[in-house]
Amino acid sequence: MFNLTHQERQVILFLVSVGFLGIAINLLIKKHSHLEVVTYIQQDFGKINLNEADVQALESLPGIGEKLATAIVDYRQAHGAFKDIEELKDIKGIYPYRFNKVKDYLTAK
Repeated sequence: MFNLTHQERQVILFLVSVGFLGIAINLLIKKHSHLEVVTYIQQDFGKINLNEADVQALESLPGIGEKLATAIVDYRQAHGAFKDIEELKDIKGIYPYRFNKVKDYLTAK
């Protein structure tokens, strides 16, 4: 039928296999879209959890010294877990400027 060499048949087989693999991956992504989960995980990766952080971890944040870190931990102990990082604004010394400096480093999950 076609006079193809062994190497040409291997190349065609490889290209067809890659095509089928691409189609299969595309169908799996459509059926089981985990992209939202990956995005969610990446958003919080490496962030400090306000509900678990100790004073030392909070001190590593820009503009947060020992006094403010202690105030954050004290606030958490008095009011319970943070529901949202916006609650930091309720702590004396956390002004909008300072909040904006640290908000990208924090999560309250």
